[in-house]
Amino acid sequence: MGNYETSLELDRGMSFNLPGGLFIVANAGDIELLRGSPMVARYADATFVPLAAYAELPGEIAAQAKVLVLEVDPSSADSLRRIAKLRAARGDLPIIAALSKADVSLVRTLIRQGIADVAELPFAPEELASQILDATTRLAEQAPQGPLAPMFTIARSTGGSGATTVITHLAAELAKIDQTGKGVCVVDLDLQSGDVASFVGREPKVTVSALLDAGDRLDGELLRNSLTETPYGFSILAAPDAIAPLDTVNVDQLLKVLSFVRRQFGYVLVDLPADWTDWSLSTVAASNRVLLVTDLSIASLRQARRRLDLLRSVGLGKHQFKVIANRMERRLFKTIGVDEVGEALDCDVIASLSADAATLRSAQDQGVLVTDVASKNKFASEIRTLAGLLVAIEE
Repeated sequence: MGNYETSLELDRGMSFNLPGGLFIVANAGDIELLRGSPMVARYADATFVPLAAYAELPGEIAAQAKVLVLEVDPSSADSLRRIAKLRAARGDLPIIAALSKADVSLVRTLIRQGIADVAELPFAPEELASQILDATTRLAEQAPQGPLAPMFTIARSTGGSGATTVITHLAAELAKIDQTGKGVCVVDLDLQSGDVASFVGREPKVTVSALLDAGDRLDGELLRNSLTETPYGFSILAAPDAIAPLDTVNVDQLLKVLSFVRRQFGYVLVDLPADWTDWSLSTVAASNRVLLVTDLSIASLRQARRRLDLLRSVGLGKHQFKVIANRMERRLFKTIGVDEVGEALDCDVIASLSADAATLRSAQDQGVLVTDVASKNKFASEIRTLAGLLVAIEE
């Protein structure tokens, strides 16, 4: 491991039966109490990190930990931000939150956000060992096999920015050039307004809710039964028919579903709701690229800037997100162009898509793609170019 700027060093305990890759991060006093316990022999392979609850977590810990016990101070915004950032970066990491004072509401919030368990401070060594073993066992049981396919998440600056049109056409173009032999899947996580299936004339019998509610029953057969096939070569995990509260999604289960889908397909596209939640930020963090769709209205650009600021605030690197400038007017006297969009948003514009409202509306009314209405279409050509760029980026 690298050197840390903090003067506190990493120490090793003396034990035999807890798993490797275990990191315990807490204030120096509680670390010393744990190390001074007669039960410390159980923690031989643990790495103890004396660190204040509000201090920034060294990057090596997030990268190397297999199980993490992490102190959380609910009164500290920095402490809460630290655990949220970690959850976004490592959705697969079992985290046990260590709390000195915890009410029922806080515990429920942490569990809903994907925390594996909650431990009391000061540590009870025997109970903590049991919690760590439980978390490790669950991880081993849930660990899927195989490489993860590239996942591109489509976000929108505002509702009505054209994101669903973009994602359906992009999925069709990716399906045409897919060399993996595994196909393309669109996961519609716009749980309250999702319309991906209807945009291609499908009426799903089973939706993504079946997978989000499956728990440990998630398997290949359930996934196959939940897919809606399209005539354009890609599959859909459709949004539910009934409006679903956004705050009921279990982060761990969602990340498990996305990982499972990524191991079954060659490319995965995710459609997010306009409103941001903990689970949508976790989805973004797990993505290869985030494509933010905005039109050129002042309101849409303002909201796009706010969303990009949010992504930066949770630690996403600038290379992870790109802007799609939708409904570009090809006029001699235009009020704003691609360069101005990139400068205003301080973000790369990966594609600009032509405004062709009449043709696109006609296609959507019929439940088909624009190429079925107009075989030679500027919008379709630009989407084709975008698909090629995304494949090239991931090669």
